[in-house]
This record gives sequence, structure tokens and C-alpha cells, in this order.
Amino acid sequence: MNYDIYRFGRIDSTNGYLMKLGDEGFPEGTVAVADEQTQGRGRFGRKWEAEPLSNLLFSLLLRPEFLKRDEMFILTFSAAVAVAEVLEVIGGLKPEMKWPNDILLGSKKVCGILLESSFDGDRLNHIVIGIGLNVNQTAFPEEIASRATSLAVFAGRKFDREEIFMSVLNGFSRTYDEIKKGNFHSVMKKWRDKSHMFGRSIRLKIADRTVDGVFEDVAEDGALIIRTSSGVQKFTAGEITISEYFSTGRGETI
Repeated sequence: MNYDIYRFGRIDSTNGYLMKLGDEGFPEGTVAVADEQTQGRGRFGRKWEAEPLSNLLFSLLLRPEFLKRDEMFILTFSAAVAVAEVLEVIGGLKPEMKWPNDILLGSKKVCGILLESSFDGDRLNHIVIGIGLNVNQTAFPEEIASRATSLAVFAGRKFDREEIFMSVLNGFSRTYDEIKKGNFHSVMKKWRDKSHMFGRSIRLKIADRTVDGVFEDVAEDGALIIRTSSGVQKFTAGEITISEYFSTGRGETI
């Protein structure tokens, strides 16, 4: 993939910026990266807290017309695999995958991935993948300090943000080529191999209800499979809490 990179010292949202460029017809491979976001966001509209000049905040515009609507999930998993492989090679780290779109280090969140799409009726217009990776930040707001970390905090040293950025883009090009060939299984296998959640007791929150059970698997369509007291169930959305956290009453999500 050929990348056309737009760099910002400060921007409201790299995802928001590329969603607009996508509507204007900008090509696949357009990237926006910023030192600071004033309105960065994660899933469920939550604010993404990131210290300026310390982290990696970027988004990538895609036009995957070869994918069906129910296959878009593979892009999130592809991005997660690309980031995790870079952390292994450059950082010598062992990242863990958390369904559906987070990467953990030592059971704390170090990276979040946000996928946003634009459709014209049933026809895909474009997709934007946003990646927020905590790199050199060493202090976090009190409300997330117990469940957030960075590469610097975890490894005890600083990292070159530009090296990681370019390496992730190169890695994503490789995984994107895999899914262009229809090789979803290869991407999902890499994701599974980096997940430590199988067999763990979890709580899944979906809107106003919760489901308790054991993390059984992730299906080839990206859905979560949980073994509950009433049998095996499959879910395509929700937020996971690991049992050792909710059982203590702390209610923290990792």
C-alpha cells in the first residue's frame, strides 16, 4: 500500500479528519497522524486521554470494496495484529489481545483501535481505522491510571514514535494483503495466538444487560463465543470485564 501522510501538531480528531477526506474522495492509504488530539475518542464515544508529544495517534483511510459488510470486522483484527507484531519485534514485548479492539501489556491497556465506516445505502464509501498507542506517557488521569499503561512504563525505557509508526504502517500493509487474498484465517490465527483470554471467566456488558461466562473462542467472523450456565452463546458486540476485577467489586474494565 502506498501511504500519503498528513502530519499535525494538534488536531481535534485524526479519525474525524479522515472521515471528511474520505467523503471528498481522497484515496486509500491516506494517513493522518498527530502529536495531540483535542477530541480523540474510543469506543462508545469515550474520550481518549493522551498526553501531547508522547504517544502515537493516527488514522488510516481505506476503501476495501473487496469486503462484504459482514466482513469489515477483519480490519480491526488486522490492525491489532500489525501493532502487536511491531511491539514484539521493536520492543521485545509480549502484548495480549483483548476482544474486540484493545491491546494489553501486563493486563493493562496500551492500545485501542477504532473503526468507523461510511456507507451510501448498502454500498461502502470508505472506512477509517484509528489507532491510539500509549508510547512514552508516564502518568495517567486518576480515573484510568489503574488500567492503563504505556510502552515506556512497561519496558522502563523510551521509544522512538516515528519508528513504531512507520513499522505499524508497513505491518498493516502485509496483513491487508492477506485479507485481500481472502486469507482471514491467517489473520485470526495470529490474533488468537496473542490472546491470553481463552478459558478465563469474564463478564460481557451489552447495552443494559450483562452476561457472565467463560471466554471460549473467537469465531472466524470475529464474534465472541462465551460458555455460560445456559450453554454456548455468540456475541458480535459488547465490552469485556475480566472476573478477577469484577469479583472484587472494583468494577474495572481491562
